[in-house]
Parts: sequence; structure tokens; C-alpha cells
Amino acid sequence: MPTAKIKNISPARILIGSFLFVIAIGTILLSLPQARIVNISFIDLLFTAASSTCVTGLQVVPMSYFTFFGQCVVLSLIQIGGLGLMTLSFFLVSLIMNLRFITKLVAVQLLEFEFYNKIKTFLSLIIGLTFLSELIGAVALYFPLSKIFSTKQAIFHAVFHSISAFCNAGTCLLDNSMSSYIRNASVLIPMSTLIFFGGIGFIVWYEIGTHILNRIKKTKTETKKLKFSLHTKIVLSTSFILILIGGIFFMFLEKNNALGNLGAFHKIINSIFMSVTTRTAGFSTTNVAHLSIPTLFIFIILMFIGTSPTSTGSGIKTTTFALFILTIVSFAKNKSSIEIFGRKIPASQIYKTTVVVALALCWIGIATFFLLITDSNFSFIQILFESVSAFSTSGLSTGITPYLSQAGKTLLVVTMLTGRIGSLTLVLALTTRKEEQLYSYPEERVVIG
Repeated sequence: MPTAKIKNISPARILIGSFLFVIAIGTILLSLPQARIVNISFIDLLFTAASSTCVTGLQVVPMSYFTFFGQCVVLSLIQIGGLGLMTLSFFLVSLIMNLRFITKLVAVQLLEFEFYNKIKTFLSLIIGLTFLSELIGAVALYFPLSKIFSTKQAIFHAVFHSISAFCNAGTCLLDNSMSSYIRNASVLIPMSTLIFFGGIGFIVWYEIGTHILNRIKKTKTETKKLKFSLHTKIVLSTSFILILIGGIFFMFLEKNNALGNLGAFHKIINSIFMSVTTRTAGFSTTNVAHLSIPTLFIFIILMFIGTSPTSTGSGIKTTTFALFILTIVSFAKNKSSIEIFGRKIPASQIYKTTVVVALALCWIGIATFFLLITDSNFSFIQILFESVSAFSTSGLSTGITPYLSQAGKTLLVVTMLTGRIGSLTLVLALTTRKEEQLYSYPEERVVIG
């Protein structure tokens, strides 16, 4: 194929094709007799492979149905899905384009973050911090798990859940998710930490790491301090606010229900854990099906928001949500611009924010509508919850996913894939080309509202 034609291939199509390829390979491997203890239908194998690759965590069959080899395949898909989305966005396009162009395309247009000459450092940081975090997490989890399982089982459980937590996958080897550890803070705290670090995004990691190294290497003549970018400030502040608000709501709404049998300390730990995991990880210490309707509604909002850009999670992202809220606040104050932390947000980003939110709502609405047709035996709140969970790759479930029809499961597979690559695809599609407009129409106002 001519070089000119290759360069015109949409990066979004490359990413979608890559995910489909990994899902197909995963499905084939899971279908092998060596990977399964019992017979599993093709749609359930496909769903498991897609859920793992999209780091969603929705399960139609328990992990106990798979052999050690099968569980290792699932774990590999989770690692590829969590780490691969970040590296594929650079490496896949670099196969057909000039590195200098890639850096500009992805770092500026996609990530909205400028570090032209440090792309290799950034990629090394992604890989290094991922494996280091997962290693530290596995060590931290091993000690409490070694009191429950044999040494070999404890090691595998620690490694599996550390990777699953950092990649925000939510896939658990136990059939009841994390319910067995509802009173085990030594497990819940490391898991929450891993989920949080995996969800804030590698750009934030890069800036924090650079800041720390700067302080370590700082000499007496170097007095200038590294300032965090607006992106990092918004991500950290929004993430902490959402965790706090989610935890407070969960404790208030479930203090006499899901948290009724727990003491004050464990109520706080579980509330924070559920607030952290809801936005994209999908682990749960309580039975989601037994939660109150107001709690499910709060969970739907948190899942829809999701994690941060360039993270291992999905959703519309914290920065999109923050800019969307700021737009509403600025309009209410009759301001002509969006301002935060002493900076003005470009109008182009406000347009993108509106489009991302609108398209996400549209897809969830469409998925919910068709699921109500294919699986009408379930309630509206259950269907809506599963749709949002799949799109945000949260993985929390009211328990209906294994009982959906083949059409329903297929729709959720497409929704998981859309949610996982959705934001990336949308930004690429909206920013890769900018047509030069040689004319302008006269303005005319219309009545709105």
C-alpha cells in the first residue's frame, strides 16, 4: 500500500481494530479445553474476553469456571487492556507515521499536553510505574491473603487482584467479588490505593514524578519550583471531591442497610472503597442488587463520570465532567468565558466537552432502549445500571448480566468496546483534521430554552 494512503488511515480505526484483534485472540484461547473446567458457550467466552480486554469486569460466568491457564489468559487480557490502551495510542500510529508527527498528533491534539521531546520518557514511565505499582500492590496484598490461602494461592490471588485493581478491571477470582473482605481493611486499603492510582492517569503521574525528581536534584541555585499543569490540578481536585461525596452518600444511604452490621471504622473504609471502585473498577464488598434505589442512582452518576484521561479506566472522564459543570456555572453567572485556577478554557474544548457528554448519553440511551426490548423481564433501573456500567467499564452489576439474552450480551460487548475506546476515538475524530474555512456566514440568533 502506498505510504500516502497508509498515512491517511484513521488512528481511531487502528485502535478499534487492535482491540477487536485482542478480543478475538482472547476468545480463541479461552475456548481451548485447557482453559475451561466446564463447557462455556461462545457468547459467554466472547463476553469474558471483551470484558477483560476492555477492563470492565462484568462477568457472565465465574472465574472458577476457568483453569489456572484460563485465568492467566484473563489476567493477560486485563494487563493488555489497561496498559495497552495508553501505549497503543502511541505505538500503533507510529507504525505508519513519522515519530515527530505522532508526538504532535497524540501529545498535543489527543492528550492536550505538551512534552514534544519527552515522549519516550513518558512511555517508559507508563510501563515502569505500572509494573512497579502492581508489584508493590501484590506484596501488600500477599500478607493478608496468606492468612486465608496457601502460599501459591496467596501469591496468585495477590498478583491477579493487584493487576485487576490497578487496571481498574474489577475482575475478581472469588464468586462474591470482595464481599469476603468487607471487614478486612488490610485488603481494602491497598485495593483502593491501586484503583485510585490507576485511575488518575499517567499524565498526572508524569508531572508528579517529574516534580519529585526535580526536588531531589534541586541545587541551591535552582529556586524555581515546578508548577502542575491545569490538567493535573483539575484531575486531582475533581477525583478527591468525587471520592469524598460518593463516600458520604454511600454511608448515609446504606448505614442501616448494606453497612448495617459494621462498626464505625469498617463503615468508613467500605464507604471510601465503594466510592473509589464505583467510578470504574467494579469491585464490590456488598451485593449491589440489595442496595437502595437512591444508592444505585448515585452509582450511575459516578460510573458515568468514570476516571481521568490517559488512565486505565473509562467513562466521560473527570476533566470532561469538571468542564461541563464549569460551563453551567459560568452560564449561570452570565460569564462569557470558562475560568478555573487562574486559567481560561479554550472554546474548542468546551465544544468537545459538550459533544463527548452528549454522545455518551445518546449511546447509553440507545443501549438501554434495545436492552429493554431484548430483556424486558428486568426492571428499568437494572437495565440502565448495566448499560452505564458497561459503557463506563465499571463492571458493577445488579446481578442480571449472566441472565441476559444473547442479543443483550452482544449489545453489552459493543457497549464495553465503545466505552473503552470512545473518548479516545471521539477526540481523534474531532481533532485529526481541521479544514480551512475560506468564508463565513452572517450570524443570526435563535430562541433557546
